[in-house]
Amino acid sequence: MRRTPLILAPICTRPAFAVGADLDPAWLADWPASMRMSVAANLLGLPAVAVPTGEPGGLPQAVQIIGPRFREDLCLAAAAVVEAAVPPRHPSSRDEALPAA
Repeated sequence: MRRTPLILAPICTRPAFAVGADLDPAWLADWPASMRMSVAANLLGLPAVAVPTGEPGGLPQAVQIIGPRFREDLCLAAAAVVEAAVPPRHPSSRDEALPAA
């Protein structure tokens, strides 16, 4: 990380899931493995920040920015750049995408 101090990585290696998909036992079987990038950063004690990147297809997407130890400042500065490039989200637009109860 001396040469390339920041890593842009997925939070999860699977696409975002629709409401209710997590109730399927088959879907849940490999869910822990899909979180391996987030788990690795935590186990290594590296600072990371999750940044939303939009909602293509109505499902939220995000990335994580992982930095070297004790360099939370680099992660937060990079997150601000990514966040500034993404249109703001509005609660009313999210509510329309949710199924009726």
